[in-house]
Amino acid sequence: MASVAVDTQPSVVTRVVNLPLVSSTYDLVSSVYISTKDQYPCLKSVCEMAEKGVKTITSVAVTSALPIIQKLEPQIAVANTYACKGLDRIEEKLPILNQPTNQVSLAEY
Repeated sequence: MASVAVDTQPSVVTRVVNLPLVSSTYDLVSSVYISTKDQYPCLKSVCEMAEKGVKTITSVAVTSALPIIQKLEPQIAVANTYACKGLDRIEEKLPILNQPTNQVSLAEY
């Protein structure tokens, strides 16, 4: 039986999201957003309507794009490989990306 090679390389998007600077910044912004919504009831209802709209639009967009994405899977895999190599170089040149926001001192950069 022939074995199929499986690309176990994480997507560049996953790698970027998991960078300590990116993930800790997301956590910080998310926390501020949630606390702001909780403090202002009128703003909360507007934000919740916007969130619902974004979820609906995203769902429709993903459903519509899925056939195209499946057809382009080989090209996307190649692009992901190049993007990951580029991210490796960026991480080498910008070590700040591997530090959470609370450890970043802009004076160093």
